[in-house]
Amino acid sequence: MNKKQKQHQSIIPGNPTAVNVTGTQREDLAFALKMWKRKVKDSGVLESIKENKTFTKPSVAKRAERIDAAYRQRMQDLRMKN
Repeated sequence: MNKKQKQHQSIIPGNPTAVNVTGTQREDLAFALKMWKRKVKDSGVLESIKENKTFTKPSVAKRAERIDAAYRQRMQDLRMKN
């Protein structure tokens, strides 16, 4: 069975921030660790923990979103002109 054929469960019932990787053989440990790291990164668990370390005022968050949206719009407009 190759890596693409393996089926991994990514969500543990009852705990949405946990990630689960299943394997059958001991030599799959390196692959399972690699899959676990990828699933943790993709699930956004670490980002949410880092985000919750400090409080950000809603007005500051909205301002940052507006600045990012304006930047993305400028970049999109430049691409459309070229």
